[in-house]
Amino acid sequence: MSKLQLQTKRQNLLRQLQNLDPWIEGSLVSTSRKCGKKNCACHHNGPKHPVLFVTGKEAGKTVCLYIPRQLESEVKQWVQNYKKLKALIRQISEVQKEIIRLRE
Repeated sequence: MSKLQLQTKRQNLLRQLQNLDPWIEGSLVSTSRKCGKKNCACHHNGPKHPVLFVTGKEAGKTVCLYIPRQLESEVKQWVQNYKKLKALIRQISEVQKEIIRLRE
């Protein structure tokens, strides 16, 4: 590829970055938990309630952030956007390396 083609490819990738928002770094983890209601079946060997967390690193430690049910679909999209963001950054970096290799 020529330098001009690579620069055009880079610009196209950068435009895709502009359309990716919002995002959140982390992984989704689904589990089951007891709720806070003492009369609920989950406190008496009944089925537990499904819950969703985003896990990630903060200051070198893994932390979990509870996702309220009304935000689950939105946060799932944010996590997907972050994965797309990382992939785009990787692709842009590869284009940058190709430009350097041309030595123009």
